[in-house]
Amino acid sequence: MMLLKVDLLKLSRDTRAFTLVGGFMGFFALLEEGIGTALGEVLGVKGARRIIITRNMSFYDKIKTLRSLVNFYVVEKELADRFDELAQQSMKYGEMRNIIAHSPFRGSHASDGVEFFPITASSKLKMPDMDWSIDDFLDHIEKINKIDNELRSIEKRMPFQRIAEALLAGNDASSKSQMESPLSGLFGLGASFLNEQKP
Repeated sequence: MMLLKVDLLKLSRDTRAFTLVGGFMGFFALLEEGIGTALGEVLGVKGARRIIITRNMSFYDKIKTLRSLVNFYVVEKELADRFDELAQQSMKYGEMRNIIAHSPFRGSHASDGVEFFPITASSKLKMPDMDWSIDDFLDHIEKINKIDNELRSIEKRMPFQRIAEALLAGNDASSKSQMESPLSGLFGLGASFLNEQKP
């Protein structure tokens, strides 16, 4: 699916505004789904189990969890650092998504895009100006796609099986001593960390 400027310019101002906002939200949803899928693979859960787990995690919790797993398991520093960059960029777009999702908007009279009316009131009441042109939207969508694609390529290089093995270790009868350990939470995951040497 692609949004082309030439096609967007043919739409009426308000139709174009809804199309652009919907496009941004749709592509961001794909990014979030990709992160949820990666998290499910790391944890060794698929299908309905993965959906239930990730559905009950906020976008930021998914990012923080994946960052922690990569920090612990990915020994290639360059790869881990790149993942951290992508995670931070994802969080930035998560903040943008929240503003867009909760702000009234209309077709802009100042540009060919969308005028938003965001309101913040965390300590002071603020109503900042926010106007995105078609090019602004297309640039953000391109960057979201780039982040999504890179994250999906990184996930394939993570040693997923060690997380699954650690989770399953606590269910093994031979792991009884681990289960009695103070670190036996999450099916012995804590105890297994003591026995596992980080490569």
